[in-house]
Amino acid sequence: MSNNHGDIFVFDYSDFSVRIATLLHPREWCEVMKYSPDGKFLAVGAHDDTVYIYAVSPKGDYSLHIKFEYIHSSAITAMDWTLDSVHLRVIDQAYCKQFYDVQTCEQVDDEVCNLTDHTLWATMTCKLGWEVSGVFPIGADGTDVNSVDINRNRTLIAAADDFGALNVYRFPCVKNT
Repeated sequence: MSNNHGDIFVFDYSDFSVRIATLLHPREWCEVMKYSPDGKFLAVGAHDDTVYIYAVSPKGDYSLHIKFEYIHSSAITAMDWTLDSVHLRVIDQAYCKQFYDVQTCEQVDDEVCNLTDHTLWATMTCKLGWEVSGVFPIGADGTDVNSVDINRNRTLIAAADDFGALNVYRFPCVKNT
């Protein structure tokens, strides 16, 4: 959980009255937080335009692994991990999509690692990419679609928009008809 100041409180999943950790690095509220598929990292996207990656020890201790700052020019709104928990894909409010290697602690070019292959990703919540380009209504700007996600079978994509609608499309959705 994150408050309006960026403080993050991690609670025990089986007993929400037990606080496991308090993380105080973000300077503004956090819009998105995601654990890596292997559970060894927690990625946090904040409205201070920074991505914070916390290492999670086997004992459940959290420590700041790396922060990617001064790369994004706007608040972080969505993130996805690769299935192997090595790469993170990040979208910000300025419609910038960046890729990061969490092991080497570097920003990477998506073409260098072929990170555009949708089968590499554990989740698909970033609203920028060829596989979700058709969820935007004709004539709409990027702000009209707020979030996207796909089902586990990777056959459907849901898109929530500013008009209060939840639209469901076949995945991938490359053209709005």
